[in-house]
Amino acid sequence: MLISLVMVGASLTHAQAFVTTTTVSFVAHQDDDLLFMNPDIASDVQAGYNVWVVYLTAGEVHDLPAMPYANQRIEGERAAYAKTANVPNAWTYEEMWFNGHPVATNRLNGTNVRLVFTFVHAASGGCDGGDPQGDLYKMLADGQHLARPIDGRPAYTRASFVGMLRSVLEHAKPDYIRSGSSIGHRDSPRRDHVDHVAGAILTAEADLVNGTRDTWIRRDEYTAYNSENQPENVFGYWSDRKVEIWDQYWPHDPKVGRNDHAYMFIRQIRPEGRIFHPGTAWVPPGDFAVAGC
Repeated sequence: MLISLVMVGASLTHAQAFVTTTTVSFVAHQDDDLLFMNPDIASDVQAGYNVWVVYLTAGEVHDLPAMPYANQRIEGERAAYAKTANVPNAWTYEEMWFNGHPVATNRLNGTNVRLVFTFVHAASGGCDGGDPQGDLYKMLADGQHLARPIDGRPAYTRASFVGMLRSVLEHAKPDYIRSGSSIGHRDSPRRDHVDHVAGAILTAEADLVNGTRDTWIRRDEYTAYNSENQPENVFGYWSDRKVEIWDQYWPHDPKVGRNDHAYMFIRQIRPEGRIFHPGTAWVPPGDFAVAGC
């Protein structure tokens, strides 16, 4: 939004002449943002917005060493956002405190891009050496469950995790936020990942007016895996750009290939009915259940 100002003896720079928009996107795993929320996030970055991306789990899997794999995925995200911003892949690590918790963040040098990593344990695999629920779901199912970040930072309960997310919002002061779908478990024929749904529910809880079920900050929910069953809607420049950004990520992640989830190169699904404007009621799903081991 252009500011109309009269200044005597001074002039506004291009950057000063515009009000800066801030966006915060909450995703379960490193790559969910690139696949399911791009090109929207990429457009924010290219517009010079203050862009925050919060990864609600470490994104680790049951059959690879946890921290090394999580760090590989982080390296992929760094490379992807450097490409998005068209700047060198140089970052500054900054520990920030939200709701009394120390949280790892990385800021892309020379830009307004910040990545936030919670390192909460992700769901992966079945009961044969894996965990089909993960800590996000376990916090939803049991308010006293302790989610212990795999990097050794202090544990969260459901209340303290939601409080941490709320604190991020209070600090960043976004104009709008993004999340996965809090009803993605109802998608057909392809149901969503447990972490995607649980993370979206916890994000929605952080985005409520205190003591109510009314939305505080506009929140847009995005469809994930079931997007492959939706019409193509990303074309031309943005489809090419989405692929270019993905090409920076996937070489760092041994669990994906270049054309894994290629259906997302030409799609980004943000249903109109899942956009929650301030004051709009959000009702948590009562049918979200995942069997444990």
